[in-house]
Amino acid sequence: MQVFCLATSERADISCPVCGQSYALYFERKSLEERLAAMHAVQETLTHHHARGGAAPDVHPQKAFTVPEWNGPAHMSGAAILGGAPPWAA
Repeated sequence: MQVFCLATSERADISCPVCGQSYALYFERKSLEERLAAMHAVQETLTHHHARGGAAPDVHPQKAFTVPEWNGPAHMSGAAILGGAPPWAA
């Protein structure tokens, strides 16, 4: 399952365990089991960003991103479209 991750200072679904950057998450599917597994994958991805670049929040992508990573524009991902991400997130 794909997750669209959008940095936010407002409504957050998850925070980076290293720097505390908050993210709103938009899911391709809605079942609780799938969402929990996807949230775990997002936590791992956020931690991995720091393994490559230090402890500051700027190691995360500056724009929205998907987990798992997708080669197309994040705002056109299934998770963004099916999850109802805001149009301005592009």
